Amino acid sequence: MVFIIWLILLMNPLFISSLNNGLALTPPMGWSTWNVFHCDYNETDLMEMADMLVSSGMLSAGYKYLNIDDCWEASSRDPITGMLKYNETRFPHGMRALSDYIHSKGLLFGMYTSSGEYTCQQYPGSWEHEYLDAAVFANWNIDFLKLDCCYQDNVKDRATAFISWSKALSIQNHSILYSCDSDELILKENNLEFPFLWAPEYCNMARIWFDIYDEWISTVTILDHAANIYYASQPGYWNDLDILTVGLGGQTLEEYTAQFSLWALMSSPLIAGNDIRRMSKEIGNILMNKEVIAINQDKLGRSGNMIRRALDGSYEVWAKSIYHENMSQFDSTPHTLRFTPSRFHAVVLLNRLNTTSNITLD
Repeated sequence: MVFIIWLILLMNPLFISSLNNGLALTPPMGWSTWNVFHCDYNETDLMEMADMLVSSGMLSAGYKYLNIDDCWEASSRDPITGMLKYNETRFPHGMRALSDYIHSKGLLFGMYTSSGEYTCQQYPGSWEHEYLDAAVFANWNIDFLKLDCCYQDNVKDRATAFISWSKALSIQNHSILYSCDSDELILKENNLEFPFLWAPEYCNMARIWFDIYDEWISTVTILDHAANIYYASQPGYWNDLDILTVGLGGQTLEEYTAQFSLWALMSSPLIAGNDIRRMSKEIGNILMNKEVIAINQDKLGRSGNMIRRALDGSYEVWAKSIYHENMSQFDSTPHTLRFTPSRFHAVVLLNRLNTTSNITLD
């Protein structure tokens, strides 16, 4: 499986509406706890990861959100106030102190909850506590909220909860990027199976397919689905292809490179999930590739798409419209004549075969 990135002249603008909270004007970039820690982490672990995001160069590359996933919660809410509580054994100094530490490193702090009665790991969820919990998160000075929808059997309630949370976050004293983990709505038996049809108005990013796993077939399955709905992404809202599996160990370096390049080209949020404390040079080179990140973060704010597939399915051509100013990042030759049109395309040539293949772009 091989691929290559090129830049060519093309234009194809497309506009749709999106959440207007001033956030996610380019796809969010960060790191999430889930793949490395699952439920086994504490404040010391997270402070160490904050330090590593800085010292590894990940923050400088653009990965600014440190996102806590499930299992930070206490086993029950406060019996008097009804507020969510953090696990005091794991977080003895409190969530606001952790938030302050993360911010002191130049990072932003992300939090998780579920719209159902319980989270996916059976901690207290936020059902019918949206406004109270939003205020608690704002008091902890979080910058990013991932809302899951576990333990909410009624599909329409799930969709309604995503909208309620959007409203609850909008009235807080500072802006919070809103990530809708809407994969459990992707069900053929209901008319809410396409979150991208309603999510852009309420979410800054929303999942478009089921959970990713660390195999190449999962990567291409998500890409195949993303190709059908690329037009939903724009500044303020991005189709979320799920956490990157780059560096988890289940795929080849070529497959990880292709995943990262295509996530970037599709303008997906780039949320890493590898153990950056033990990150190899090769994985670091993939995740911190400045040229590929520049394509993802391009200010034109369009998603790429598959524009051609071989009749035999052996290869595909994927392209994304980008502003021409980014060309200067790839051309270091002094006094080089530059193109003048308003935008270019980044192109990925993707080999879908299980053997090496030569693909030529004319």
